[in-house]
Amino acid sequence: MPPRLRTLSRAAAIAFLIAITLWGLRLTILEGFVYEWPRAFGGDFKAAMFDVDWWDGTGIMYGPVFVIEHWFVNAWPHVFTVYFFALANIPAMVLAFVLASSAARSSRTAIFVSLTAWLCFRWFYQAFSVAANPEILEVLFLTLAWYAASRAKPSAAWMAWVVAVLTKVIPAIFAPLLLMRASRRAIVLGAATGLALMVAVGIGQRLSPKDLVLDIVIPTQNVGNGQDNRRQSENIEPLPSADIARGLNSALARAFRMTEGDPSISRIQTASNVVTLLVYLSSLLVALRLLRGQHGLPEITRLTLSYGLFFALLPLLTFHTHRHTFVFLVPVWTAIIATLVEDTARLRMALFSVLFLLIYVQIGLPAAIVPVDRLMRTRYASSWLFDDPIWGNLTLILVLSVYAVMRTYDRQAIPGPGTV
Repeated sequence: MPPRLRTLSRAAAIAFLIAITLWGLRLTILEGFVYEWPRAFGGDFKAAMFDVDWWDGTGIMYGPVFVIEHWFVNAWPHVFTVYFFALANIPAMVLAFVLASSAARSSRTAIFVSLTAWLCFRWFYQAFSVAANPEILEVLFLTLAWYAASRAKPSAAWMAWVVAVLTKVIPAIFAPLLLMRASRRAIVLGAATGLALMVAVGIGQRLSPKDLVLDIVIPTQNVGNGQDNRRQSENIEPLPSADIARGLNSALARAFRMTEGDPSISRIQTASNVVTLLVYLSSLLVALRLLRGQHGLPEITRLTLSYGLFFALLPLLTFHTHRHTFVFLVPVWTAIIATLVEDTARLRMALFSVLFLLIYVQIGLPAAIVPVDRLMRTRYASSWLFDDPIWGNLTLILVLSVYAVMRTYDRQAIPGPGTV
């Protein structure tokens, strides 16, 4: 390609990315904040934090971190409003983006593309619209753990991961990644951090040690109006008619056109549990090969692919997967883009770039399909394929696993992300 044409092509690509990034930024501002401000960011977080019909303040809701936040709300209710938490989510996500990009050693090109991917991802601004504070804090603490691991600071990684687990219990699935890069000191400091938070909350909430551990390991669903506490484990079932229920169990029930009263719906939950367990175990094997295998991948690439894969597992393994739960996928795009940019096998890079782009559109950018629908008079953008993002999530886990394993067969060590 002539140099002048190459320059023009590069300029056109940059202009296109800038236009899409600005479009995503506009969507994030409007959908995430402007439209939601009048309705006070109504969602699970607002209900749990401020509505006694959801939680009356006794015991533990979600996790110790949420309880501590509730103490601040009780102490200074005019300061710690839902608007405070909604706005506080902005710097939290900005910091998470910086940490993820730094952990992956993203190049300037990768950072630019990754920023576009975050801003245009519909579950990114959807999480802002419901002030999904617990999920955003989990993203922040887990990216901090990833960053610390990438800097060979296992103690900081363990401490950040423990705080994430005590925000909501699901980040516990990252334990194998931490253990494969652990030190005795890191484990002790992580345990001390968790113990300090648990003891403080246990004393503050007047819980016995047994009730404290039980409430953390098996979270309380809600209390209020004289109702008894309900464990989340008692309330895990397919809800095909509930628009907010976007987990694999509900998606499977919708695929088979079932309703809540269907006598065979319990089989759907069993099938969902089996699939989830098999996917998690297969991901463990991939992570084991990445982090402990004898191959030429540099440490940064090993960690980037491993953490990216486990972030992708979070919506699948969450007790009650809602739309904003898919905000856990935003660090996955950073991991994918960083590793694709430095992949020296151009054919492989091109093939998986297309696959990941299609998955990205399926999970979080149905607007890209709207022009096709208008031209062909179809309704793909509103079909089950796009409305239930868990299908794209499963595909993402599968394709990322295949890509990660293929990278371990590279014949020789190649530069890590961001060094090209």
